[in-house]
Amino acid sequence: MVMSVLLAIPTFAQKANTDSIQAQLDKIEITNQGMKQAIENYKKGVIKGEPESMNLLGMECLSGQYVKKNVEMGLTLLEDAANLNYSEAQYNLANYLYLAWFSKPNNDALFSQGIRWFKKAVKNGDTRSIVMMARFYNDYGKYKKEPSYINGGIQILESYPKVADVNNKDEQVLNAQAWLGNLCLGKWRYDNDTTALLNAKKWYRTLLKSNLHFPNYVPYIDSLQTVLSMGVPMRIDPEPTEQEIENSKQQPTGGRGGFPGGGFPGGGMPGMGGGAPGAPGAPGPQGPVGPQATFLGGNMQQFVRSNTYYPENLQSQKMTGRVTVSFSVEADGSVTNPVITSEADIHIMNKEALRTVMIMPDWIPAEQDGKPVKAQHTANIAFGNPGFGR
Repeated sequence: MVMSVLLAIPTFAQKANTDSIQAQLDKIEITNQGMKQAIENYKKGVIKGEPESMNLLGMECLSGQYVKKNVEMGLTLLEDAANLNYSEAQYNLANYLYLAWFSKPNNDALFSQGIRWFKKAVKNGDTRSIVMMARFYNDYGKYKKEPSYINGGIQILESYPKVADVNNKDEQVLNAQAWLGNLCLGKWRYDNDTTALLNAKKWYRTLLKSNLHFPNYVPYIDSLQTVLSMGVPMRIDPEPTEQEIENSKQQPTGGRGGFPGGGFPGGGMPGMGGGAPGAPGAPGPQGPVGPQATFLGGNMQQFVRSNTYYPENLQSQKMTGRVTVSFSVEADGSVTNPVITSEADIHIMNKEALRTVMIMPDWIPAEQDGKPVKAQHTANIAFGNPGFGR
């Protein structure tokens, strides 16, 4: 139905005269009298050849919110505006075709036409269409069981402006990062490509380093936890230099054994239960058990204190809590298998503690007999200490 409309119905630009266009527009039945003047203004704009009016009236016909639903008329109006190089109409038309494809996934013409209009919108600077086009490639590739389309979606998203930016509140940039993580994770599940899994970690971690706040990031915390639980070496940061290793080993790392977070409970730097006062991160009475990795930069406590988000509404209510997260540091220095072993009563705190641990830079691995080995660590994150959080 949708493709037959697009291929068979003449656009308004192809109609013989103003009277015939008006006759077609008169068929639009207004169902909300409060919108009558606006709809009439759209019609006048269509007569004048204004693409914005064509787009707005077309969307009204497709939605059926204020006029009687008329898919044929709506698509004709959108296609007219799209052919006039109006990017908003190109995006809307492509998006409609994407949704129509879901009901008829065997209709390849819907895919090709939708991609065609997304590409035109991208060419006209509509960045939303980059993400939507990548999603269309991904869904079509999964349906066809052809990973080349999924790869195409990844390549499209990697071309998104500022996609590698951190601490960005631009929703479209964050959306692109999220979908890059999703597509890379999907690619790994499809063909077991370890590189795709590493890229999924990279994009989810980039997203979770941003200023995106709870609850918007929760699905990606869960996705990154899934990635880090696959039992695959996950280092994506550059190998530390000899000087960085030496400097890190001279600093108190925190969380290197003994009680959760390292050291005696309480005390230590705000935000981490570690170390007696004046000795943040010092080993607890039991001491480290087995070889211990070293946090790059030396002070895990400072990293946690600077990178954990303490929601303002919890601060204003003076709500506190402590969360313990256990994790592995693999022989390549990557953090894997993060698990909450002691929860706070407040869900936000648990998710935020998990996020903080998962965005840590890769560590300097533990050594045994001169060889890097896997080590177990914990971070004890206390919400509500003075000066804690960002």
